[in-house]
Amino acid sequence: MLGDDVPTVGRDTLQPLVKVGEGGQGTVYLTDAVKINKVWPVAYKEYLPDTTFDAYLLREMVGFVPRLNFDSGSWLFEHAAWPAALVQDNGRPSGFLMRRIPDRFRRAWGEGGTDAPASLQYLLNPQPFLLRKGIAIDDHGRLLLLTRIADALARLHSLGIVVGDLSPNNLLVDLDDPECFFIDCDAMRLHGQDVVTQVETTEWQVPRPGREPVATRASDSYKFGLLAVRLFAQDQMGQDLTALTAVSPDLARLARFTLQPDSTKRPAPEAWLPALQAAIWRVPAAPAAPAAPAAPAPAQYVPPPSTAVPQTRTQTPPAPRQERSPVGTALVVLLVIAGLIALLLSVT
Repeated sequence: MLGDDVPTVGRDTLQPLVKVGEGGQGTVYLTDAVKINKVWPVAYKEYLPDTTFDAYLLREMVGFVPRLNFDSGSWLFEHAAWPAALVQDNGRPSGFLMRRIPDRFRRAWGEGGTDAPASLQYLLNPQPFLLRKGIAIDDHGRLLLLTRIADALARLHSLGIVVGDLSPNNLLVDLDDPECFFIDCDAMRLHGQDVVTQVETTEWQVPRPGREPVATRASDSYKFGLLAVRLFAQDQMGQDLTALTAVSPDLARLARFTLQPDSTKRPAPEAWLPALQAAIWRVPAAPAAPAAPAAPAPAQYVPPPSTAVPQTRTQTPPAPRQERSPVGTALVVLLVIAGLIALLLSVT
């Protein structure tokens, strides 16, 4: 049972709100009026008037992280836009605050190169599409990314969380330092209970709709198998194992077992990890494309008797990459979790 210390804010304190998206269940706004313990920018998901949601279970989700140990709580905030505070409008629950999508999970993959959430869906397309979008990923990178997703699913399951509607639209990726980030977390099932009615994305349903329960560990395993097959096939649909087999027969075998209708015999996501690690060692990363040579500058005129000497451009070396500080990250997360427990929301 939760006490009255679940972080709660009034909708009127979030103004001005900037609308950035709308789905079947709610509208998402950005707000700079508050931050979680003065650290993380937030977004506000407001349920539509005709959306049925369980306000008590939403409070349970908000109060879930403060009850976790430090490692588990910090991991969850780094990998998911988990509900962080309850929002009330005229005294009634209207939605929740969540962590805004981190910059590392945004890319210029939108129309015309605009900034957009880096959803996994972009990667499930043929190579010409990836080239047009400027998306660089090879089979080695796909293996690294799939390993991070398998590990994340196993960690969620260990916490009593089932994704349910696991699809490429609800999963964001970072290809530079392979990692994943889950969104639409209020649709996840926590300890067997749901805030909103479970739905499934078209082409990502369980194999026997109406006969197999949804939002179970077994259904997550099935959809992870679909993801693995389609990531290497570069296809939004289908279950063709050819591309995955060429990379690793062991992974293709796991996918075949995972995609079977009998949910009791599917390998869990963590069962994929040894084969993924082995494939990472066998499949080298593609060499970086060589930089195009700089064109020489036009020869400059020098009065006789000297001869003109062509001038060449020198390449400026790229600035060194700024590494993330593990200590800094841990301190930030510690502050955030402490802020959730104490509801230290700062008004800017």
